[in-house]
Amino acid sequence: MSEQISENAPLTIQGVRDLIAEKHKMLLDENDPILMAVTMHRAALNEYELLLAEHQQKLSADMSGHVASFAAEVRKSTNSLLSKAVKANIDNCLAQISEHEKQMSRFISSIRAMAIFAGVLFGLSVAVSISVIVWGS
Repeated sequence: MSEQISENAPLTIQGVRDLIAEKHKMLLDENDPILMAVTMHRAALNEYELLLAEHQQKLSADMSGHVASFAAEVRKSTNSLLSKAVKANIDNCLAQISEHEKQMSRFISSIRAMAIFAGVLFGLSVAVSISVIVWGS
């Protein structure tokens, strides 16, 4: 057991002597045998405080381990969800790009068809203009 009495302890020999003098109007000698009980109680309290401090330290270490494990799991889950969200976003963007590519292909086909039609009309226009010039109106 710890033989040292804490200086800030609420239970001290002088504190007990003062309390008994105040409450019971009786002065105890410094060597009064009843004060041995105070010494024994203080020693028991010191041991109990040490035990509580050890338990507090073990609980803190255990809790830190649990918190670290929980944080790692949350981080892993968050990364997984984020990866899934990013993949879904990329897939959505690729689908949009594919749809725009199809629309652009149709647009280019339409432009080509119009260009061919315009070329045919230009050719007809040139032919009519030449025939008017050559044969008259």
